[in-house]
Amino acid sequence: MREPGAHSSEPQESRNFLGSPAHRRRRPLAARSTAQQKSVFTLRGPGSALLLTVSTLAMLACGNSALALDNGPPPGLITETVASRDLLREYDNSKSFGAEPVSAKSRKHVQPDGIRAGDFLILPGVGTAVTYDDNIFSSSHDATADVVSEIAPSFVIQSVLPRHVLNMAFGGRIVSFAENSDQDYIDGHAAVDGALHVDHAHTLALSASTRLTHEESNELGAPTNAAEPVPIQTSRLSLGLTRDAGRLYGTLSVAAEHADFSDVDALSGGSLEQDQRDRLSGDVQLRAGYRFSPGFEAIGKLRLLRELNAQEGHSELDQTGYEALAGVAFQTSPLLRWRLLGGYGIRTFDDTPENDSGQLLLEGGVEWLPTDRITVYGTLERAFNAVSGDGPGGYLETSADVGVDFELYNNLVLKLGAGLTDADFLDGDRRDTILTGTIGLEYFMNKNLAFTFSTQHDWRDSSDAAFDMDRTRVRVGGKLRF
Repeated sequence: MREPGAHSSEPQESRNFLGSPAHRRRRPLAARSTAQQKSVFTLRGPGSALLLTVSTLAMLACGNSALALDNGPPPGLITETVASRDLLREYDNSKSFGAEPVSAKSRKHVQPDGIRAGDFLILPGVGTAVTYDDNIFSSSHDATADVVSEIAPSFVIQSVLPRHVLNMAFGGRIVSFAENSDQDYIDGHAAVDGALHVDHAHTLALSASTRLTHEESNELGAPTNAAEPVPIQTSRLSLGLTRDAGRLYGTLSVAAEHADFSDVDALSGGSLEQDQRDRLSGDVQLRAGYRFSPGFEAIGKLRLLRELNAQEGHSELDQTGYEALAGVAFQTSPLLRWRLLGGYGIRTFDDTPENDSGQLLLEGGVEWLPTDRITVYGTLERAFNAVSGDGPGGYLETSADVGVDFELYNNLVLKLGAGLTDADFLDGDRRDTILTGTIGLEYFMNKNLAFTFSTQHDWRDSSDAAFDMDRTRVRVGGKLRF
């Protein structure tokens, strides 16, 4: 099983051709890094208690395809050391038995060869997709349907150096609506990830990225009066040092991120300002673990974060956070893997102390391999998302996801998924329940051609009827890779 942070000769985009797991509700990019930095959550009312019970049962029944026996690196950072590659053979029981989830299989026979240029491998590609969306504005009534087409070029430069790592990725996405051309937009991104293996036990890693994305109307934080998708320019820089040469390992990292939300036209006329959502954030993290026997590890993490509004006169977002989690990652058998962490988190707001919160943290996941062609997985999280378009307080979120990957053939994978989310907004009476179901198919025709077929249904019930939503999307996509 491939550990997070480990680098591989396979291009990442080809291993995850469908993008983020289809059964998970997609967050806007600028909010995503904050949402990934999970912190505090509190349950409110009997509905949340029922949701937590159902989510726990679902988690126990299924597993997470991204589950690993370590604590996972900060986003973008490479935390593998020369020594850890050898240690995994001893401390990861699954590897000694050849057990691996469907998503981790190499499929080298249908992976592009790339273009060799010295110590680098160049992997160009272009993807295209057509989606029928029966509710493009995520409306509670009078839904508008449209056909959405996408073209997504990509250019990846991957190092094949004997020791160190230097990878670069560039790409974009052109989205066009057949009948609602005012919703068209273009995304783009550029990123570089590097790792210097100082010696066999230490790795110094650097990650830098910038990207332009657009926030769609179905996102929880999206403004309801926007006449078009909100452009978000996000830049992130992170640096980390990892020591991993024995039972005890750890990564110390620092990161900074800037998100700029652009103004858009308002449905009521005029311009809809978004400056109050701009932010500058930074965090320091320490992630550590102890391998006390093969297949069993104690893990933990400490985190300090600071988030500021990037525009003068908008200080309600300014906040400080503290987090501490500890738990275990273990295998009850080489085919059944668990990861359970619990802890405490605090968020304090500079100018809105009524939104301060100190609550329990929870992260859980389980992965089950009933056969070598089937992977069942699930996750459960209690989290606080500090970014919202409706106010400075953000929303409290509990979410559960379950899914199944079924390898029908060595180049054909069926994906089934479902998700349940409860979002409770801190600065108002709004509360949303979101259900998502997905069926997808990945077909790797040969080394150069891959296709996807998927359908996804989202249903949202809100205490504010204006946010109710029922939405179905059917998607057909293809990718040409070299």
